[in-house]
Amino acid sequence: MDDRHHHEIAKWERRWIAASGLMTLMFVILIAYSLATEGAHIAQLAGRGSPQTLLQQPLFTDPGVRVVGPNQLQVSIVGQAFVWVPETIRVPVGSQVEFYLTARDVIHGWQVENTNLNVEVIPGEVSRLRTTFDRVGRYRVTCNEYCGIGHQNMIGWIEVVPASQWALDTAVGDATVATDAGAAVDGAAVAGARVYASNCAACHGPAGAGIAGAFPPLAGHAAELAALDGGRAYLVDSLLYGLMGQIVVNGVTYNGVMPAWAQLADGDIAAVLDHVVGLGGPAAAPFTAGEVAAERGKGLAPADVLTLRQRVVAP
Repeated sequence: MDDRHHHEIAKWERRWIAASGLMTLMFVILIAYSLATEGAHIAQLAGRGSPQTLLQQPLFTDPGVRVVGPNQLQVSIVGQAFVWVPETIRVPVGSQVEFYLTARDVIHGWQVENTNLNVEVIPGEVSRLRTTFDRVGRYRVTCNEYCGIGHQNMIGWIEVVPASQWALDTAVGDATVATDAGAAVDGAAVAGARVYASNCAACHGPAGAGIAGAFPPLAGHAAELAALDGGRAYLVDSLLYGLMGQIVVNGVTYNGVMPAWAQLADGDIAAVLDHVVGLGGPAAAPFTAGEVAAERGKGLAPADVLTLRQRVVAP
């Protein structure tokens, strides 16, 4: 081979190497752009065992949405032929959502359309995935792993709604309060439920059950406090001035900070206290805006409210 042929071959080799390098660089840029604009949602292995054992865990015996903290949700989903359980998941926009997924029978593929959420759901394994939905909308969930003759019918939905709407729907359903005879809506009851859904449900739960180890339950306990000497004033003060320090509710110790809600109107505070006391408790005399107004202006600190509580619930 003469020098002319050698140089010609070397020239084309350099061209192909350069083209290969440019293609590699382009792929890296595209991946970086995708990660920067859409984020990375890589599922992690969160558990392994027999499918029967995994499905007996509390997380999957009653799959669905759970509030685990302020603006934080835990969602468990089970795939089985030919349905997602639950079929529809509703979450508030902007919330941090942690999904836990497993399968009952065969391998399924959990793919949320118009997102980059795509997880292989395997029997005997639990996949964990964290994400945040930034846009309100209805997202279809499909199975992208052939799982049998009814595979095409395996459709689910994720409904992302405004945070206020999600909290309201969770706390009071369709917010309709009426008698069997079709009586008019109880405006005070609906107002109390709406205030609770917007300001309290994220920590204390839609039904006032609280979050174990983090936020105390209100259902039943608020009614007990309201019945004690000085309890009604304490409940009002806890909303006006907040609460900080160690308390015991139903034998469980909690040590945190409750913010003050003094920005709420007197009537709203009275309405939400009626709602809270009515969660699993006996009927009590309604709170009034006047009761709330009488407690304003005392200048209490959260620690002062704790001292008041200790006097009210002292053995």
